[in-house]
Amino acid sequence: MDFTDMTKDELEAYGRTVGIELDRRLTKSVLIDQLNDHIENAEIELSDELSDPVYTDAEIEEEDFPVTGEDHPLMPPEVQVVPEEPVDPMIAITEEREARRSFHNLTEQHRQAEEKHALAKQRRIDMEVIENESFSQLESIKEALVKAEETWNSSKAML
Repeated sequence: MDFTDMTKDELEAYGRTVGIELDRRLTKSVLIDQLNDHIENAEIELSDELSDPVYTDAEIEEEDFPVTGEDHPLMPPEVQVVPEEPVDPMIAITEEREARRSFHNLTEQHRQAEEKHALAKQRRIDMEVIENESFSQLESIKEALVKAEETWNSSKAML
């Protein structure tokens, strides 16, 4: 690959992608040489790994897995299949009908509870409105009472 057209920054970035950290303080030609050397060495190491696919330390000996009578500890136990009992269609239909009826009843109870909650909420809101209105009336009556008392006191003073 021709790296001569690349800048030092580009060489450094490309070097990171292939697994080498380049020092930009060095000259561009030194960086290119380091990059080429790294790529060649990586290709040689890769070809060495591919040429030797068998690892001797990972070979499995036959005596490691006994065949006669002993079960391997990592093998799962035999799964026993439990035969299904035949189902009476009339019983299944009855159970389904009861489940449907139960679901319908619970749905209706839920709807009624929501309706009851909405009514209670509306009543509470209505009561708050009535309370606020009565409080406003009480305040206006108090103000009128104070004015009436002041008028009465001023009329007493004139006499």
